[in-house]
Amino acid sequence: MKNEMKKINLYIINNVLSDYTSGMAVIAAESKEHCREFFIKEFTEYHADEFDKYAEFTIIESVQHPAGVVAYEYGGG
Repeated sequence: MKNEMKKINLYIINNVLSDYTSGMAVIAAESKEHCREFFIKEFTEYHADEFDKYAEFTIIESVQHPAGVVAYEYGGG
């Protein structure tokens, strides 16, 4: 029986992690819901509203990368 790799997408998320200007995050996850879980775990509930209301997503499908937060940059003031 072969080990099947899970389908992982790369979510490039803009308009989050704001502090006067917008920041961004890159998260590898199986789904948008899974992406949100990683986002909240890393950046706490404080930024959840940004993710839910203001986030703009670019999705690159089927990447070979471990799931989790790949990179991020807080907005600056």
